Amino acid sequence: MTLLGVSTAALADRDDFAALLAYRPDLVEFYGYPGSALPRIARFCARHGIRPALHTPVPYEGAAAPRRFAPTGPDPREAAAALRMTAATVRCAADLGALHVVVHFPSPYPPYPQDGFEQAGQDFLAATAALAREHGVSVLVENLSAHPLLRTPRQYHRALAGHPELGLCLDLGHAHLLGPQHAAPAGFADLFGTRVRSMHVYETTAARYPRHGHEPANRGGTPAGGFLGLPALLPGLLRRTRPAALVMEHEPVPPGTEPAVADWLRELIHHHDDAGAIA
Repeated sequence: MTLLGVSTAALADRDDFAALLAYRPDLVEFYGYPGSALPRIARFCARHGIRPALHTPVPYEGAAAPRRFAPTGPDPREAAAALRMTAATVRCAADLGALHVVVHFPSPYPPYPQDGFEQAGQDFLAATAALAREHGVSVLVENLSAHPLLRTPRQYHRALAGHPELGLCLDLGHAHLLGPQHAAPAGFADLFGTRVRSMHVYETTAARYPRHGHEPANRGGTPAGGFLGLPALLPGLLRRTRPAALVMEHEPVPPGTEPAVADWLRELIHHHDDAGAIA
């Protein structure tokens, strides 16, 4: 069964957890909250029967925290800080009983030196896999699109080959921004299969992304218009990967429009789950 989730990225007021209830989510993915918010997160989820998930970094202590999450450097101090934040998030996830932890990888910021990059990446992945084993937490690497040495489905598959404890959070928008030559959402699904344990779902085009960022998933976008074309794309991806969660990760929407975003995704998930049960 695939859970329908929503990220706290959808909140106009990050402290207004109740606004998420309009999506009727099975899961909420919390991103960038301080340690002081964890008891409230636990109470909110318990009260509404919602499964929590965490997106590194949690806890994130505002102005005192590093401004960048850079697990592959090239500044070794940033890489060390990213690992500390990952360890703290995994520990919090274990305490909360979170479904998973999502970790951005690799560093998305220029410059992109080749020297030392592969070793830094493998060191971070090995340490993160050890955290997943130690705490019994599902840790998912999220694909990014910025780094020229690690961005395509094959590059991610090769990087993660030696770390079977780590799953993939397939960010459909990041994959789409690689361009049609990579056919990336389908490429990730083909190579990773059920190792894709969650998906971040939103719409975008290469032209719109710099200004509009993550736009709500909808039925209307088509590949001819530069969009992902989610109604045609998602059923095949779900069939090949069977993720535990589909997480809406869009920017805030006008109040009252949340059901329009969520209902057709929930319908699609239920159709997929019913088809899987029959098969």
